[in-house]
Amino acid sequence: MPLGKSLGNILDDYFGQQAVSLEGEKNGTANAQTSVEEININRIGLSSYQTRTNFESEKIDSLAENIKDHGLIHPIVVLRKKVTDSTEPSYVLLAGERRLRAVKKLGLDKILAVIKPEQELTERQQAMLSAMENLQREDLNPIELANTYKMLKLTQHIDDQKLADLLGNSLQYVRNYLHLLELPKAVQQALKDRKIGEGQARQLLPLEEDFQLVVLEEILKNDLTVKEIIALIKSKSEKPEKEVIKLINPSHSLPVEIITKADKFASQFPNAKLKCSGNPKKGRIVISWEEKEIKN
Repeated sequence: MPLGKSLGNILDDYFGQQAVSLEGEKNGTANAQTSVEEININRIGLSSYQTRTNFESEKIDSLAENIKDHGLIHPIVVLRKKVTDSTEPSYVLLAGERRLRAVKKLGLDKILAVIKPEQELTERQQAMLSAMENLQREDLNPIELANTYKMLKLTQHIDDQKLADLLGNSLQYVRNYLHLLELPKAVQQALKDRKIGEGQARQLLPLEEDFQLVVLEEILKNDLTVKEIIALIKSKSEKPEKEVIKLINPSHSLPVEIITKADKFASQFPNAKLKCSGNPKKGRIVISWEEKEIKN
């Protein structure tokens, strides 16, 4: 996803150039704390800050073939951990999960990695590095992007505006993605699978959850455009006048406009009923309601 700043600029601004030198060098001088080595793949664990979940198998296969033909050009980046149990991962992956998956696909046991010691990066810096690695990708789905924004807010202790400033995006742009996390899991999954687009999904945000799922089914079934979704929501939300009249006592001559207003007010109560009497000049409307007990 394009950013207002480059990855290098953001990391340099946030950590300082020395702290994030992934090559382990500055001005040609080796950084004693960082090394580049081949390490065992089965000793690498994934970062808890990884928000990317979708990796297309075809692209991983293509990358694996490229690595097979030309070797691994860019090492992955890992954090060395202090472990007391030999079954625990010795390293945490900070950048390069696609490369790691591709090397695993080739059946190799080891991979070249830039190794940074645990004390060199704080938890906040690890989270930032993981997020920036993902945000440079063009193929993040909207939910992965939204989760990355949410993770950054929580780990960096910043609000929406500061997050937008950090990424070089507008406040509304950031919030548009964060709001997608308010959608039901079924809608989020459809976004992850790219069965619906962001514009389609955003039309569902103001609706009740049951209604969201009904509209989602219609979108998937009929491949509705945003304009068609808006029309569908409007048609399903409005009660026809004939339906309104059926809800009330017909022994009156009150204007339909008055009955419609009364019905709209009555809809705020559970199992409401209208009892109407009168004529266009004078009338009476009684609303009765009952909250039924839910039996297990």
